[in-house]
Amino acid sequence: MILTLKSGFSSAHLYHQPLWSSEENLKNFGRCFTEHGHGHNYTLEVGFHLTEGELQVKLEEYKALLKSLTAVLDHEHLNFVIPEFKTKIPTTENIALYFQEKLKEHVPANKIAHIKLYETSDLWTEIQP
Repeated sequence: MILTLKSGFSSAHLYHQPLWSSEENLKNFGRCFTEHGHGHNYTLEVGFHLTEGELQVKLEEYKALLKSLTAVLDHEHLNFVIPEFKTKIPTTENIALYFQEKLKEHVPANKIAHIKLYETSDLWTEIQP
């Protein structure tokens, strides 16, 4: 059985490759390369492999876990506040990988069925560990 839970958060970010000139960053990243960045209302979705007996035991625990992980990023500028994104571009893919690493600190890897991070309703990254 796969239990799927969602947790939302709002964050700002900007795309900037420090090895490139401003012109090259603008050419590659367009409007995502700005001094202050822009924001999204993200949705993190995680599927957990569970046995029938685990469902009631793990449901509230996993809900609280997702809420605590997304709360760290909620209403923050990822490039400026979150240490992992001070040197790594906070693309949807990299943010999803960030959540994968954070989840593995609390949940055995074999319990994670999938991770989806929605940047918008029609743009997301999916990881199937």
